[in-house]
Amino acid sequence: MRKTNLFGTATLVLFLALGPVPAFGAGPEAVCTPEGCAVPKSGQTDQRLPAYNDYARFIAGLSNPKGALAAYEDKPAWVRHARFSDHNWERFTRGRLALMREWAAKELGSATAATVFYPFSGPDFVNVFTLFPHAKTYLLIALEPVGEMPDFAARNEQNFFSSLQRSLYDLLQLDFFITKKMKSSLGKGELKGALPVLMFFLAREQATVLDVQYWVMKPDGAIAESPALGPGDRPAGIPGVRIVFTSPGATENKTLYYFQFNLANDSFGRNEQFVSFLKSFGPMTSFTKAASYLMFKPHFSAIRQFILDQSLYVLQGDSGIPLRYFDPEGWDLRFYGTYSCPIALFSNCHQADMASRYRRGQDIQPLPFGIGYRHRARTSNLMFASKKVKLVAGIPN
Repeated sequence: MRKTNLFGTATLVLFLALGPVPAFGAGPEAVCTPEGCAVPKSGQTDQRLPAYNDYARFIAGLSNPKGALAAYEDKPAWVRHARFSDHNWERFTRGRLALMREWAAKELGSATAATVFYPFSGPDFVNVFTLFPHAKTYLLIALEPVGEMPDFAARNEQNFFSSLQRSLYDLLQLDFFITKKMKSSLGKGELKGALPVLMFFLAREQATVLDVQYWVMKPDGAIAESPALGPGDRPAGIPGVRIVFTSPGATENKTLYYFQFNLANDSFGRNEQFVSFLKSFGPMTSFTKAASYLMFKPHFSAIRQFILDQSLYVLQGDSGIPLRYFDPEGWDLRFYGTYSCPIALFSNCHQADMASRYRRGQDIQPLPFGIGYRHRARTSNLMFASKKVKLVAGIPN
């Protein structure tokens, strides 16, 4: 078991320096179900809740003069990070997110499933939230470690923020994380894993973070949770994090899960209880992009079939599930953008049937933004698949 180290002597220094802050982990005990644990509803406040939103804003480079970390906002490392974040986020929003929001509001309105499933995601919350802002639950699964909340009282902000900026660079420039770079930057040094990146995106998307719980499915299938800002051991098992937040205009709280889990067949087969947990969220919308064409391969057939069985809707680029697996008797398909061939790294994953459909040009709609490996505008593609009504009743729950 790994001991968390957020509340040693360094954190005591934080309390003394900043004065009274909400008591971390001192909130009311919640009753947990597969859908999460009870926390105050939108519009309610509870002074006993930890200062998670203060951490999210600080990590995102957003000033919060009354927050628990306000005394650290004059540190040179944070000031530089705030400038970096403001500049790059404004450019990212103007050049990509604004176009995505407008397109999604017009084209994805029929995707009304309460849960969005995003396999092979890395910590990329921003794309799925931009495309599906009205979902209630987001399930992200990737290989990158969950990590932990940074301890800024330990005076490590210089290394933390430089590591965070390196991790964010590819997504902000290219709109996807590069797996090899993520492997080298997350879980090492001061940036302990995906959690700080998720908090960055939540704050930058104007969400208010209400609760953050480390989540573990133990080998017997039981789920253990513990506050992300609090002491304690995390048991062995499948690690994750559960973040409860609210966003502007939302009438209900939302939940973001991130799980560190290998989606290859052997892992899927050995963890039936975890797969059942995912199924408990009911029919869902699935989203993939920059998925390394893994679901083209036989040893990722289980997650491919899971998506086809459990999804009412699928939005994906050509690196997701091959077109041939979408039976036209069961799916209505809409195509956007352009397709000729994959990038050179994945040249063996060319889809002749996809290329033929795009060459014919029938019912191919424009895509006003870049997404996936061909990240420049007018070079990308998306397919939106909607399960036909006559098959919906047969989806396993």
